[in-house]
Amino acid sequence: MSSDVVGSTALYEALGDARAREIVADCLATLKNHCSEHHGRVIAEVGDEVMALFSDPTEAASAASDIHADLNDKYANDDERNIRLRIGLHYGPLPKSSQLLMSETTKIASWAAGKAKPEQTLATRALIDELPRLYRAVARYVDDETWDFISLEHVELYEIIWNVESITAYNGEKSVHDAQAYDSVECKYGDAVVVINASRPVISIGRGPQNDLVVDKDLVSGQHLSAQFSRGRCTITDNSTNGSVVINEDGSRVDLKRESSKLLGAGVIIPGHPEKEELEFTVNFRRE
Repeated sequence: MSSDVVGSTALYEALGDARAREIVADCLATLKNHCSEHHGRVIAEVGDEVMALFSDPTEAASAASDIHADLNDKYANDDERNIRLRIGLHYGPLPKSSQLLMSETTKIASWAAGKAKPEQTLATRALIDELPRLYRAVARYVDDETWDFISLEHVELYEIIWNVESITAYNGEKSVHDAQAYDSVECKYGDAVVVINASRPVISIGRGPQNDLVVDKDLVSGQHLSAQFSRGRCTITDNSTNGSVVINEDGSRVDLKRESSKLLGAGVIIPGHPEKEELEFTVNFRRE
C-alpha cells in the first residue's frame, strides 16, 4: 500500500507550520492505526507519503476503506482540516527487506497512488484478482496504460469503492431519475432467481460459473456486471468490454459501459453489446 496526503501544502500556507504539522500527524496516525489493525506494517515514511506492507490483499483493501471512512468522519465538516488521502494498492513479489523500497511491487503501488484522486483507492488488476467476490463486485474499472514495468507491460487500474453511496456521485453515472427506497430487488434469468437486500447486498452477473446469475452468451464478460444494495437503493455497475443496457418499465433506457446506474422500479438488464438486444438474454428485475 502506498498513500499520500492531499492538501497538506495549502494547509501549511493557511494555518502555519505548527498547526499544519499537528493535523498531518493526526491523519498519518489514523492511517497507521488502521494498517496495524489489519495486520499491515509501515515500512517507510517520506514526507507525507507512507508505504505499508500487507501479506493479505483483502486486509490491504479493508484497511484502505477504513482509512478513508475514518478520515471522512473526522474531517468532512471541518473547513480548517481539509485534508484527505489517496491510496494505491498492488499485489506482487517482494525481495529481501533491505530492498523493499526499490522493488517493482512498491513502485507500482506508488504509481497507482499518484493516479488516485483525494479519498480514492486505486488498485491494479493483480490485486483485484486476489480479493473475495464482495470486493471485486464493488471494484470499478478506471483506466489502463502501457507501461515499462518489468513484470507488467499493461496495467489495469480499478477503484475500490469504500462508500457504496459514492457510486451515485461517479461522473460516469447515467441515472434517469431517483427512486423511492425499497426493501429488496429480485433479479431473474431463466429459471434462476436471486434477491438483493440488506442481508445479501452484492451479486454478480456474467458468463463465468462463479456468478450468482450465469448468462452464457458470447458477448458477456466473465464477470459482466454487479449489483449493490444500500440504504433502500440498488445500483448496478458494468465491468464489461461490450457494455450493458437497462430498460426500465417506463420505457426509459440507460446505456452502460464501465459505468453505474440505479435500478428503478422494474425492467430488464441486457448484458452485451447495446445494439444487439436479444430478449432471450435479458435479466428481469423488479423491486419489492
